[in-house]
Amino acid sequence: METVYRAIFTMAGGAVALLEPTLPYALIFTLAVFYDCYSAWSLGRRVAAAHPDKAHEWKFTSMKSARVLGTLIKGYAMIVLAHFVTEYIAGDIINLTKVVSGALVFWQVWSILENESSCRSEQDAKLWKLLQRVMVDKTSRHFDVDLSELKDVKDKDD
Repeated sequence: METVYRAIFTMAGGAVALLEPTLPYALIFTLAVFYDCYSAWSLGRRVAAAHPDKAHEWKFTSMKSARVLGTLIKGYAMIVLAHFVTEYIAGDIINLTKVVSGALVFWQVWSILENESSCRSEQDAKLWKLLQRVMVDKTSRHFDVDLSELKDVKDKDD
């Protein structure tokens, strides 16, 4: 039995050593994803305050947590793959780990800015209004409206 434990710990140690260079990138990406979750929650609170008759009550659901977990897993997989490509194929040509991690964090920062700029009053900072000219307003995602019903109406019109 001792041999089995030794083999398991050896493989685990090898996996940790292999993935260790990706940990800082994964940590930064994880922080960006969690901040995006916080900004979405904050937007939900603003929407509920501004439109209490239309907004749905925010609740933590398994579907939302599954989406976050899926985002994290896909991001980690891309970071690890980029690290292996950099380490064993691209070499000194390009550091794909940094490029992929930067793209993933940029994607999350863009989503954060969309959340932060959505559902803002006229008195709020001009920066948010300026951002709304180029970003999606996510306010409607927090309303109790079944978007499939709107799609069915549009399809009938065509």
